[in-house]
Amino acid sequence: MQHSLYSHYLNSLQTHEQSAQALWNGCGFLDKFQIGSCKYAVKLSKVPDDLKHVNIRQTPFSLQRKVRSYVKEQYFYTHYVESLPMTCHTPKVIELHEFDGTFVTILEDFEQRGFHNKADADSGDIERTLKWLAGFHANWLRVGGGESSFGLLGYGNYWHLKTRPDEFEKMPASSLKSAAHAINEKLDAVTFKTLIHGDAKLANFAFNDTSVIGYDFQHTGIGLGLSDVMLLFTTVLDSEQLSSCASNLLDIYFTELREQIKNQNVTIEVDLLENEWRESWCFIWADFHRFLAGWKPEHPKINQYMKTQTQLALCKL
Repeated sequence: MQHSLYSHYLNSLQTHEQSAQALWNGCGFLDKFQIGSCKYAVKLSKVPDDLKHVNIRQTPFSLQRKVRSYVKEQYFYTHYVESLPMTCHTPKVIELHEFDGTFVTILEDFEQRGFHNKADADSGDIERTLKWLAGFHANWLRVGGGESSFGLLGYGNYWHLKTRPDEFEKMPASSLKSAAHAINEKLDAVTFKTLIHGDAKLANFAFNDTSVIGYDFQHTGIGLGLSDVMLLFTTVLDSEQLSSCASNLLDIYFTELREQIKNQNVTIEVDLLENEWRESWCFIWADFHRFLAGWKPEHPKINQYMKTQTQLALCKL
């Protein structure tokens, strides 16, 4: 197999300055390299057989889930990324390889296009990210459909109950644990679904002066668009900010979603979609709360806003 740019990268390891950043829990690294004036980012991923995590014991099931996330990302880049609207910027895919459990993803370095990551987001950054998500969600909207609706991608996000039995078993007995399957069924039963990013945290977006670029599609799959919005909020807003700003930001998201649906000529009952997704808001938070309570119960994201939304969900069941 000929790996043109990947081979060049390997051959240059001894000569270029190392800038590699470790991936989650020893599952590989991110690095950058340059050929002439062109700059590239390489992601080399491999799940170790002896992977250990401080918060939960790894099982064959959880290890396979992690491997599948890299399979999903390359599947998305191969079959879906080129169908995104022009408003949803993503890094250009250069090369994809998989061999012996190792996944190599080579993308353009988006920094050469003026995009940069941010440790903190201001209101403009949040609004632009919401517009990116609205364009992404509008592009894949559909009525009905289960986990097979998008082929190999299946369910989106990394906390779906079906994919987290170990964390569920670790949860202490509680009203949330007792209601976990009912909450999951409530979310799975929604009429309007779409392809979601699945890990829409601030770290997976980069910004220039006017727009945003999104990347890292390991957890992309079918779901509710507001799942991405919720996760974004957990990385840019604290509990007090959520209480004061979430409603206004949701209005901005739905305004942009309506505009994107119109621009993309999507035939769908937008009022019904918005009503259904807004009604699901508390269940989305409760579902993520369930995951965190089993994975890391002291996590700072389990704040008062999340607890309040969880109680609303439990009262609505």
